[in-house]
Formats: sequence, structure tokens, C-alpha cells
Amino acid sequence: MKHRLKKHWLLWVLLTTSVLAISLAGCGGGKEGTGDGVVRLEFWHAMGGPLGDALDALVAEFNGNHSDIEIQSISMGRYQALSQKIMAAVAADQPPDLAQVYEAWTENLIENGSAESMTAYINGPNGLSQEELDDFIPGMIENSTWDGEIYSFPFNKSVRALYWNKGAFAEVGLTQAPTNWDEYLEYAKKLTRDTDGDGEIDQWGTAGQISAWMFENLLVQNGGEILTDDGTRAAFDSPEGVEALEFMVELLTEYGKVTSGYEYQNDFQAGKIGMVEGSTVSLSFMEGKYTFDMALAPLPENKEKASFFAGTNVVIFADSCDPNKRAAWEFVKWFTSPEITARWAAMTGYAPVRRSAMNLPVMQERFTEVEGLESVFTQLEYASYEPRSAAWYAGRKYLEETGVEAALRKQMKPGEALAAAARAVNAELAR
Repeated sequence: MKHRLKKHWLLWVLLTTSVLAISLAGCGGGKEGTGDGVVRLEFWHAMGGPLGDALDALVAEFNGNHSDIEIQSISMGRYQALSQKIMAAVAADQPPDLAQVYEAWTENLIENGSAESMTAYINGPNGLSQEELDDFIPGMIENSTWDGEIYSFPFNKSVRALYWNKGAFAEVGLTQAPTNWDEYLEYAKKLTRDTDGDGEIDQWGTAGQISAWMFENLLVQNGGEILTDDGTRAAFDSPEGVEALEFMVELLTEYGKVTSGYEYQNDFQAGKIGMVEGSTVSLSFMEGKYTFDMALAPLPENKEKASFFAGTNVVIFADSCDPNKRAAWEFVKWFTSPEITARWAAMTGYAPVRRSAMNLPVMQERFTEVEGLESVFTQLEYASYEPRSAAWYAGRKYLEETGVEAALRKQMKPGEALAAAARAVNAELAR
């Protein structure tokens, strides 16, 4: 009888242990309940170089201040690799606890039930007040909201800035950055020079890579739209869009250079270019690499005061265990607090996601160090975001390659290039 009871007891222990192991395996990428009272989470992202160093430093600080939570920061190196890893992990029911994502990825995660709504956490006892939500940069919470539920939170956001060489400007009698399209062209023309008299241009007015983001900003500044209001068709092939692309072609091919990769930044740092557009994050990669007096300015305006912010958000995965999800929310809340988002911005060039962060000493000090950065961030007050659909995420490549690139390479006229890109985008949207 005792032998039979012992066998039953051993079977119960084995079954209980198996159930517990299965339960823990279903907690996403992290491991909760390891016996030491620490909730361990995996945070997948694509930050590398100085940006990855800054993120790892903040994650380490969070871990040091939270004895019951440990965030493991895991970089996938590139956004494409991150996207593939997330999709594979979701398919295998083994996603991380939280990850950096683009909006189109979020839509897919919402559709397959993988994204956790943060609304309950925001409204809960460890949540955010309406006053705190209102402190976020306009559009950033809206950008994270689907059907009234907040499924993501702003993580690494940036706006475009004009970087200008003050010494090169002074040499041609210019004392400030251009403020409108007419000045943009005029200044680029003046800055395009043969400085040594050998008949060859030594300094170009501007330069840039083939960029849908640059065109999109010009488009909305000119009163155009990317897609129709219902999001079903391209709208960038409008007269406003054609005019914007014509301006971009004139600027970059008559008084500038179209470069590959980040060659335009290298040439600017070497003093070969008078001014360039780039993300505010370019500061992280450019500082210490130029010897001239540099300043930043908001993008030159045209008909509308408009721009797009860019970057990703962060999501919490629904398959994580409840303790992991609560700990993930604690990290998201901490990372987007005024103090931490201000430090993240000062360390990287990303925009603070809270208005009040702009007034904190760390940001005010940064504004003193980098002339014009504060005025660049004022663009956030009227900035919007690109369409969020998965179809647009794919269609954007058609705009960049079939539209913008074809026009800049002089393979098609701007109107023809945008019409061709619109046809490809419309086919993608109709799928």
C-alpha cells in the first residue's frame, strides 16, 4: 500500500513539474518565477553603435533601481532582422516580452492577437493621469492608438533638421539658415562654388541620399498628402506632389549631389557641402567629426507649416505572463518619463517624447551645446506621422525607388515618376 502511495505521489510531482515548466515556457522571452523573486524580461530592439550604448546604459540604470525586475537588452542589429525575428517568434508562440516596432508591424500584431493593449495599465493604479498623457508630444499617443486602445508607446522618435556650416555661409555673405523654399534654392546656389579657380566645383550647396522621408516633408509643406483620406489610394501624385519633387530634383541635382548611403554626411563633415538635411539622430554620428562652426535649423517652409516625425514605438506581447507584462509596463512608463526621455534625447539626438522634458536642465544644457536644436524640436508641435498600414510600409519603397529615385536619376520626369509609383502603391493597397 505504501509502495502504491509513493508511486502516486511521484507521478503527481512529475505532472506538477511538467505543468509548471509548460506554464513558464509560455511567458514570452523572459523567465518569471525563477525562485529569487526577480522578474526577467527580454527587450528586443535594433539599436546599435552609440544609440545601442545609450540604451544599454539606461536599461542598466533601470535594472539597478528595480531589484525585482531585470531587463535583458537584446539588439538584432537591423530593423529587417528585428522584424523577421519577431515574426518567427510570434509564429512559434515564443515572443519576447517587449520589442521595438514600426506601426505596420503593430497592426499585424494586433490582428493576430500578439500585441497587449496598454490601456488597462495606463488606467490602472500604476498608470498615467490625463495630465501626464497630455504632456506627450502631439500625435505620439494617437500614433499608438487603434480603435480606442493604446497598443504601443513612443520609443525612438526624430524629426528632420537642416545642418549648416556657419563658416561656409559667412564666406558668401549669409548669416542665417534658409527659412523657405525660395531661400533654400538661393542659398544652395550661392554655396555651390569653385573655391580654387580650377574650373571644377569644390563645394556644393547641399547633398542628400535618395529619401522618401525628404520628399514626404516637402509634399506636406506644399499642401499635399501621401494617401487619400480613406487610405485606399495614393495621393502623392498630385500637382502639389509633382511640384515638391520638381523642387527636390532642382535642389539636389543643380546645386547639390545625390549620394549613396551616408556619403553626404561625410562630405558635409569634411567641409565640402554647405548644408544638408538629416535626422536629429545624425548628431550622434557626426559630433566630433567636423572642425567648423555648425548649427541646426528647422526645415525651410513653403505653403504649410508641416512635417513628419519618424521612428518606432515599443509593444508588450500578449503571450507574456502577467507579472512580466506588469514589469514591462513599469519599464515603458519609466523610459517615457520626462526625466528619462530628456536624458535619452540628450544622449542620442532622438526627440523627447514629453513636452515638459524640453525644460529640464539636461535638455536645456544640450540646447546650449547644439545651436538650433531647440528650434528644430519645435517642429514636433505640428508634426504628424506617416500612414500606419502594412500596405504602406511596403508601398513606401515604391515611392522611394520608382518615384523619388527615378526622378533624381533623371530616368523619368517628376510627374511621370510619381504616376508610376502611385500605380505600384495602389496595387499594393488593393491587395
